[in-house]
Amino acid sequence: MTWNINTSNGFESDKVRFDVLPYLVRGGLDIGCGPKKVWPHLIGIDSGKDTQLFGVQMKPDIMVNSAERLHLFADASADSVYSSHTLEHIENYKAALAEWWRLVKVGGYLVLYLPHRDFYPNVGQPGSNPDHKHDFVPLDIIGAMAEIAADFDLLVSEDRNGGNEYSFLQVFQKKQAGYGQAFSYDLPKPEKTAAIVRIGAKGDALWASSPAALLKEQGYHVTVYVATTGEEVLRHDPNVDRIITLPNSVMDDEDLLMFWANQAVKYDKWINLIGSVEQRLLFHPSSNEFFLPHKLRHQLADVNYMEMVHDYADLPYDFRQKYFPTAEELRWAHEVRAKLPAGPLLVLNPCGSGPAKTWPHAQEFMRLMADAGVVTVLLGDTRDLELEEIEPYAVIVGTEWPVRAALAFAQLADVVVATESMISNAVAQEQMLKVMLLSHSSNENLTKHWVNTAAIEPRGVLCHPCHRIHANLSFCAKDSASGCSACMASATAATMAGFVIEQLKESKAA
Repeated sequence: MTWNINTSNGFESDKVRFDVLPYLVRGGLDIGCGPKKVWPHLIGIDSGKDTQLFGVQMKPDIMVNSAERLHLFADASADSVYSSHTLEHIENYKAALAEWWRLVKVGGYLVLYLPHRDFYPNVGQPGSNPDHKHDFVPLDIIGAMAEIAADFDLLVSEDRNGGNEYSFLQVFQKKQAGYGQAFSYDLPKPEKTAAIVRIGAKGDALWASSPAALLKEQGYHVTVYVATTGEEVLRHDPNVDRIITLPNSVMDDEDLLMFWANQAVKYDKWINLIGSVEQRLLFHPSSNEFFLPHKLRHQLADVNYMEMVHDYADLPYDFRQKYFPTAEELRWAHEVRAKLPAGPLLVLNPCGSGPAKTWPHAQEFMRLMADAGVVTVLLGDTRDLELEEIEPYAVIVGTEWPVRAALAFAQLADVVVATESMISNAVAQEQMLKVMLLSHSSNENLTKHWVNTAAIEPRGVLCHPCHRIHANLSFCAKDSASGCSACMASATAATMAGFVIEQLKESKAA
């Protein structure tokens, strides 16, 4: 469409705000923000000139005289720079582009939304903006960036003239020195595309790896939408072609629904896993189901999590849940392992994501393992447990290692003893022995399809499995000695150690 004074006016950024959000997740600058920013977590910058010219009221975060000089910001200080309908107002637009590019970090984005010369009245024509200095087409900006920037990839270059738009959108990603200039936007598009939405913590994000593997096998280009916490564990999954992270606390419920509607039409297959486990099979205190009688809760929720995920994806029960470390991460893990005593290696993860997932007998268990010549490395949150290392057989790492390093190391274990956690989910389909301490979940829920796994379901704890997400222990039966949840405390160190040692002996004999 060509610009029309009766239909095309309005806040221009509203027309692309959902399309550009994936490039603005980590924040950055909105240069020429006008009366409101495209997204509230950006820093809004404006000269206020439209107040003088058109009476537009605005209060940017930072008022500047010129967008060509932003010396208050250091080089490579912004994760992204976004600008809508501003560059055409600047006489020396190449200087402005160079300045904006200076601010972008390597790996970050310059996102430009500009009026298109073919769809908008040109300078001097009736209806044109009296403050415009230039009339652009996409090739003008590409040419300018080719002069200004040595290393970039042009990811998006779209003419936007449907509906009430009269513009074009471009996204440049800054690359490391020596990369050169690339134009990915012009590459052939995938024949089939699929998207998986899995918002949640790191362990939850790993569930997306299973449908991703099947979709990739079927020839799909796979995009995964995750929270910022989930990107880390899927970063090098060969079955995931693109990861889009969503910023925390930026979108309200209405925005989120509109965002999904905007994104879903971009794919041939759209799989939204929000609520597939949480809400449907694990109940939060904010839901009515949390307070249902135990028997009814169990009747509704005693369904396998991965089966439900695959049902949402309309995929067969061929489970491929897996964490993929890089070769460098595995090399590091082997180097660390080589410094530990010889003998079986046990990775212990005694605390899950919630307070009800703390196993209080970790210290005694490590002592029994040390007595048996088993090397224990404790990974993950230690919460309020009082723990001491037992030289040289019990090492307490906790959260000292980066997440990816911890998950790579866990793959070297002969045995993993863990609660419902990221670490246990990362090794679900690995061949080592896994002994799972279950709290809110049943074997049917979590470990039914896991490889070589023994699920420890507490005996004599009437509320297990509760199928509840616990923010605290208000609704938990507690162990009087430890103060931990009764389900976790019921598995003693001696029982667990005896089982692990027996399994190691059988494995060695075989």
